[in-house]
Amino acid sequence: MATGSLLMATSPQAQAFTDVSDASGSANTGFYSPGFSWGDYDADGDLDLYVANWATAVSVPANKLLNNAGDSTFADVAASLGVDNDQNSIAATWADYDNDGDLDLYVVDFFDQDYLYQSQSSGTAFSEVGRSQQLVNLIKAGSETSAAFGDADNDGWLDLYIGKFYHDNELYMSRGDGTFDRVDDLGAGDRRDTAGFDWVDIDNDGDLDLYVVNRDQENALYRNDLSDSGPFTEIGCALSVANTQIGQAGAWADYDNDGDLDVFLANVGANALYRNDGGTEFVNIAADAGVRQSGSGWLTTAAGWADYNGDGYLDLYLASGGDEQFQPDLLFAGNVSGIFADSTSSAGLPTSVTAQLSAGWADFDNNGSPDLYATNGFGPFGPGNRLFRNNRSADRFLRVLVRGKGPTANGANLAAIGAQIRLIDAASNDTVAYQQVLPRTARVRTVESEGVTGAAAEIIFGAPAGPYNVQVKFPGNDVPITRGVFVGGEIVIIDEEVFDE
Repeated sequence: MATGSLLMATSPQAQAFTDVSDASGSANTGFYSPGFSWGDYDADGDLDLYVANWATAVSVPANKLLNNAGDSTFADVAASLGVDNDQNSIAATWADYDNDGDLDLYVVDFFDQDYLYQSQSSGTAFSEVGRSQQLVNLIKAGSETSAAFGDADNDGWLDLYIGKFYHDNELYMSRGDGTFDRVDDLGAGDRRDTAGFDWVDIDNDGDLDLYVVNRDQENALYRNDLSDSGPFTEIGCALSVANTQIGQAGAWADYDNDGDLDVFLANVGANALYRNDGGTEFVNIAADAGVRQSGSGWLTTAAGWADYNGDGYLDLYLASGGDEQFQPDLLFAGNVSGIFADSTSSAGLPTSVTAQLSAGWADFDNNGSPDLYATNGFGPFGPGNRLFRNNRSADRFLRVLVRGKGPTANGANLAAIGAQIRLIDAASNDTVAYQQVLPRTARVRTVESEGVTGAAAEIIFGAPAGPYNVQVKFPGNDVPITRGVFVGGEIVIIDEEVFDE
């Protein structure tokens, strides 16, 4: 574990969350909600929320696009923008797939063909192009469970991977003009039942690998060898991350602050926490870290990492239960020992049983601290989705927003998907925290920097001491950019196009 200023920081004061679900208009009451995605679709600088809904015996599954008014309230505009499709949606993701500077929306439907909504005029309108123009998910086979965009070949254009039940997963490579080729010869078409996956650079070599979480079958880790003119190479068993529990979801983060990403696996059965030892070996330390079991039960449906209290160590929220199987959710607080402590009650979060299906962190109120959203798996009889506002002061956090120029003239991969960001102690020059801009968990908002307004990915570090330097390695660029000196409470904007050295 890295040493440095974070270890000498004083203990943070007691943290409290406030449940603002009903007051904010984000509760989504009466629906069964498998997934959601945050993104600043209307380019006004704050994060909006798309909620994927599922049919129940007493409800029609209209999805919601909750527009953030900037005053901690939301209003559903899905119908007016034509993105409220009434299929059984299981997930959604925002991404600028056509490199025009605004966020497009991909909606995953379990039984039907997926939707790709292309943004028009910074989100004032959307056009469905996935079905109508036959761009993606061309052959409706199997049942889709997940999708995410990532730049597999570092050409500056986002490619698309789709996870499925009952059929091979599918990889669509961008042609560089807003259209895609489905490719079946790159070795990533996992044919097991995929519950979810992540584009993630597990070995810090500058390209995105694929980690696929499968239900009832081994997981897969596909190393990206495209830069060496090779395909993806499956190395899950070789690196001991195949796992044989009933997989639900993976969550990647550098929990031990050693400069590479580790992964927590949410399972039906024993959870796993694989410590990454340099990208060539993983060790399951879930039992020693205290996270092998999710509270009183063995059904963990999702997980999300964030340093919620700003002490410099990542914390882990587990959505538990799901599919009407009731179990308490848990917030595990990280610390220097590497052993997590149940901080659910002390943080002001509910300890009663629930049936959540997904969870994730984002700064919805723009105050600098990560807030928490979790979705309801009990349909019209449940409490609805929950939004918990983090009341922690911004001076315990450092916000970093990065924008990449990409290798093309029209500003490709502006949100810098795949960028590697290091927080460095300015006095000791030690790396004290590390994050990647991961496609599934990226929070993209609009910022103005050096006279240019555009999309940027936001990363929030706990910053209890300081001062810090911030180093960013952009995708496809071997020369990192370092800027400093910063302290907690500041917003750091690093733009590859302006500051490229």
